[in-house]
Amino acid sequence: KLLFVTPAFPPVPGGGEYYAHALATHLADRGHSITVVTSAARLESDFWQRSPAPPLPRQEERGGIHIVRCPLRPLPGGRWTLLAWRKAMVLLAALPGERPALLAWMARFVPALLGLDERLAALPGGHELVHGFNLSWEGAMMAAWRFARARRLPFVVTPFAHLGTGPADRVALNNRMDHQRQLLRDADATLTLTSVEKEGLVRWGAPAGRVEVVGSGLKPVPMVAADPEHWRRYGLVDPLVLFIGRVSFDKGAIHAAQAVMALRARGRPVCLALVGQIAPEFARFYRSLSAVDREYVRPLGLVSEHDKQTLLCQCVTLVLPSRTDSFGIVLLEAWAHGKPVIGARAGGIPGVVSEGEDGLLVDFGDVAALAAAVDHLLTDPALCERMGQKGQSKTAAHYTWERVTEQVLTIYQRLLVGHV
Repeated sequence: KLLFVTPAFPPVPGGGEYYAHALATHLADRGHSITVVTSAARLESDFWQRSPAPPLPRQEERGGIHIVRCPLRPLPGGRWTLLAWRKAMVLLAALPGERPALLAWMARFVPALLGLDERLAALPGGHELVHGFNLSWEGAMMAAWRFARARRLPFVVTPFAHLGTGPADRVALNNRMDHQRQLLRDADATLTLTSVEKEGLVRWGAPAGRVEVVGSGLKPVPMVAADPEHWRRYGLVDPLVLFIGRVSFDKGAIHAAQAVMALRARGRPVCLALVGQIAPEFARFYRSLSAVDREYVRPLGLVSEHDKQTLLCQCVTLVLPSRTDSFGIVLLEAWAHGKPVIGARAGGIPGVVSEGEDGLLVDFGDVAALAAAVDHLLTDPALCERMGQKGQSKTAAHYTWERVTEQVLTIYQRLLVGHV
């Protein structure tokens, strides 16, 4: 009888949400009882602004999973207040001495889930293990930790840690504050997606003997055919470079657009489609572009699953030059379609992409290198095919949910035996 606590869960799009849902589904399919306590968010923006959409039910059964949702309380002032609050936490953590108690209190607003502790306390008893997700939005994980320790239950975390480009990177500082490191030190098991993430967490103070790499998996990907109508509807042209993820600076979306614009300025015909929620900074960047550049840099927003798979089928390469990915599920999706990928040497991506074999890596923010990598693939179809096939084989061999679930269950069972 397992309890998952996560700040967001589908219908919220995103890799962490996909991961928690897929793991819960596979555990439920094996007969385990799963309760998920999460927020009522539909989109990431709901964390800082009130959603006009109809509210999700507070409790529901879906695919054998019992879901309990807490309403959100956005901070006054919206996104800018949340960013300022987070920056204040990082600055406090950087001062001499440690302040885990104060930072843990401040984390209750990241995000602010109304009545989370009370909802946990009101759950029917009998849970045997608590699993918390997402160290970047750690309010929910901290509540899960308090709940587990109060009831003397094994506590497991999947941090989805953002290591950034190095220890001084703003992204990394956001994940290794005093209270977060205390949580990692105390967890009975920390499950990472790559060996790169494990090494980073151990450097931050997590006990090496309690950090294990379990990886990620990929749901079966529908094989779709090229669709000319789809092309016309989105205003796309060949050859297509595809970006999937939050369309933001930290994910490398602006750098991808600048790289494609640089290639077009040199006479290379290429089009970029960006799929995902549009961040405010990208919207500002896009408004500054000329009408000509907007013809070939196409932010599509959120699209249907079918349209996403069709775009993957028709693109030359997927680019994810991000510093905020602990893994990058979309890399596996691209490989499933036999496409090469381009990622950043940041976060967990170097632990997924084998450079020169199934994809290329560039430094985060290096637009010239990103443009050169895209150009290299555009001009070498044989290399694209070899890299795509190698990625496809690697995904089938190593990145299945059956394999991940077996590893996670083995860890659960070991912890439960130790708590008898």
